[in-house]
Amino acid sequence: MDELSARVRELEAVRELTQLRNAFHHCLNGRDWPGLGAVFTADAHLDYGSFGDARGRSAIQEYYSTLLPKMVELQGASEVVLMNFNQAHQVSVDGDRATGVCFFEEHVRFDEEDVVHQSVGRFSDSYVREDGRWLIDGVRLQHYWVVPENKEWRWPW
Repeated sequence: MDELSARVRELEAVRELTQLRNAFHHCLNGRDWPGLGAVFTADAHLDYGSFGDARGRSAIQEYYSTLLPKMVELQGASEVVLMNFNQAHQVSVDGDRATGVCFFEEHVRFDEEDVVHQSVGRFSDSYVREDGRWLIDGVRLQHYWVVPENKEWRWPW
């Protein structure tokens, strides 16, 4: 019975972690910055490489809440529509810690232009269970490409 209980606990953890990763994308797409901050631990680390980083829940929330206005400014646009879709979330659970990867596809359109930019990459995550609740402890972005080609295939447009 102990083996079965352990397997059930692991399956529950995998499901909760998948829901957590989905909540991240749901909040990002809905511009719910407090909700997005709430999926992170108080001292989480966001590592987007040359695109920036942030340490701590409030700094991560600030990073995302200012990201779209920065993209608009860099593009010389007046608005941006961004939708981010996660795929193939995989996790490995070890007690109250876990790691995971998630691939993403992001569609970005500035103003009313006909061109939709597609950004593709991978998130590598670390998770921790605090007070019975899973939270994201770290996110590292590996960005693959943006199409159509612009600024030497560099994000953020």
